[in-house]
Amino acid sequence: MRVIVTGSERGIGKAIARELCRRGHYYYGFSRCNDIDVSDYAAVRQAFEKLEDDPPEALINNAGIVEMGSVLELTPERWRRQFATNLDGVFYCTREYVRIAKDRGGKIINIASTAGLGPRPGRSAYAASKAAVINFSLSMSEELRPYGIRVYCVAPGACATDMRRKIAPDDDFENMMKPEELARLVVNLVEGGEMLDGQVIQVRGR
Repeated sequence: MRVIVTGSERGIGKAIARELCRRGHYYYGFSRCNDIDVSDYAAVRQAFEKLEDDPPEALINNAGIVEMGSVLELTPERWRRQFATNLDGVFYCTREYVRIAKDRGGKIINIASTAGLGPRPGRSAYAASKAAVINFSLSMSEELRPYGIRVYCVAPGACATDMRRKIAPDDDFENMMKPEELARLVVNLVEGGEMLDGQVIQVRGR
């Protein structure tokens, strides 16, 4: 299978890309490392145009950023920057994937967060953007069913990534869920996932 993975240069996205390769699949990495910034619609559109003659079987919307700060510390620019990547990027990639895959079906897997299911003081922009991804995913699951496109929403809990070390350096990373563990679940959805679409799949570590 061929799969698009956004944010594939580090963390969860990198682990997903490696797991796809380990199982014999091919992935297209969308990241700023190859000049595909998911917050830039023109760049996203151009990337998908190169794939429209033979659309990949799945899209994994994983790219995300977090910036700490209370409501008084967050500037409008920092607020918008998080929404631009975490939410707008999901919309842009979803729109373009549906455009090229609507005649043959496919899968979309959106990586949200348990932060989108409850309060996160000091991370309100991140939490709000992930809450929006959750609702967008559920809406798309219904909307895209006529096209044969299944939509999955994975909401991981704490995961031992560089991002997590940045925002919570005192956490117990030894006993925390590892990116590789989450990657195995995500690739299982790529390969199967029957009856798991159209809901929020919460994944928590030990």
